[in-house]
Amino acid sequence: MLVSLTRLGAARQRFDKAFAVLGVEPNAMARTFATADLRIGDTRLHIAPLEGSPGLFTIGVPLSWLGSRPARDDLFTALAHVVRRLSQIAGRAGGVLVPPGIATTRQAGMPGGDVHTIEVLSPVEQEVLCNVLRSRVPALIAMTGRGVTASGQPLDRTGSRWLASSRSHLAARFLASTTHEHLDRVKAELRRRDGVAQLDRMDVSPGEEPDGTLTVVVRCVDSAATLAAARAHALVLAALAMQVRRMVRDGRRAGHEPQRLLEENRARAVADGLRARLAVEDRRPAQRGQGNGRAAPAEPRRRPARDVVRHLVNDAAVEFRNLDAGVDELAPVLLALDLPDLGVKHGSTEADLLAHWASGGDAELLGRCLDAMTDASPGGPLLAVLDQSFPGRVSVVMGTWRTRFAEAEPAKPAKPPQRPNRQTARRGGNGRSGGDGRRDGDGRRDGNRQRGDRRAGR
Repeated sequence: MLVSLTRLGAARQRFDKAFAVLGVEPNAMARTFATADLRIGDTRLHIAPLEGSPGLFTIGVPLSWLGSRPARDDLFTALAHVVRRLSQIAGRAGGVLVPPGIATTRQAGMPGGDVHTIEVLSPVEQEVLCNVLRSRVPALIAMTGRGVTASGQPLDRTGSRWLASSRSHLAARFLASTTHEHLDRVKAELRRRDGVAQLDRMDVSPGEEPDGTLTVVVRCVDSAATLAAARAHALVLAALAMQVRRMVRDGRRAGHEPQRLLEENRARAVADGLRARLAVEDRRPAQRGQGNGRAAPAEPRRRPARDVVRHLVNDAAVEFRNLDAGVDELAPVLLALDLPDLGVKHGSTEADLLAHWASGGDAELLGRCLDAMTDASPGGPLLAVLDQSFPGRVSVVMGTWRTRFAEAEPAKPAKPPQRPNRQTARRGGNGRSGGDGRRDGDGRRDGNRQRGDRRAGR
């Protein structure tokens, strides 16, 4: 018996999960990790130091299919086991494993990011996904960004401390094509016009695996402090990739949003995170100025970043349902969006949770962070703490999104333009004969103008 049918499947994904080791010389720790035999399934993991960031390392999670909940459960359970093994190795060397951006009273924190890679099926899909994610970069930064957490220090309210201090990131540019025959020309034009010499330094860029698999690389996502948040981030990107696959199937492409607007919104998201107000392109007719008849430049409208991220998630509701995504899996994102509107002004984000742990001192912060990095349960510690503190309001948020996912319908593709009736076309489209129906600049018909020209002997 056929239970369900999915016409658009999820793409394979991988990500480089960043972590930090405090209290050990980085080069010595890198040599120790290089000899560790850690695997997910039959794939041996590559544990590598992050270039230019001493003390930061990445776990190279292999390209995996995450299109069902059991598949995600298996992967993140295995990843939790790997992190636990790495923490034991670091402990024997005299160090402690923590998420990036965690500092103690004696050691500074090193912010970092998780690099997500999404498989695509064709150069067209690669191009559209790059351009769609380019327009979503400010929302992704606001959704995932966080500051540095340190014992005895106030909450860092910077949206993304990692991107704010980075010199290796460029705002993504619109890509007209990513096919092999066109990509060199696209690179040359970006180098000439914008000074972008390396596409892989952009927030979103096209990529290719050693076996020739085409991918899109996303490197504007702050490193998740918990495995639950990493799972939520991967799910959001998976849903956007499925959304793009639907667009390509329907023959649609991504629009060219103004570069300046996106860069300004990106800067706002980096500075203020979900507290930012992002400018929205105003497509309404421009208002006429006073006296001179010229169009007065309209001030761009602003929307709270929470509303922009909420729209992004809501717009992909059908894809979340096709991914069999539970609201608990997306809790680190959803709770931060909706709980403030229900009166929970503080404590709805993982950054708030980290700050609460930091108030208990170094030992409390480090211990809790290690537990969070090895907790594979959907929602993680944030959902558990908030469900205990505000059970009614958490239930409202979860129930609302559960209903949205269940009732969502896919967007209908635009209808192709209808061909005109042949008889109507011959009559100029107005049902009258004589002339071709076109008008000149004075509003007269061309046929009338021709008769006047003959009378004048022209």
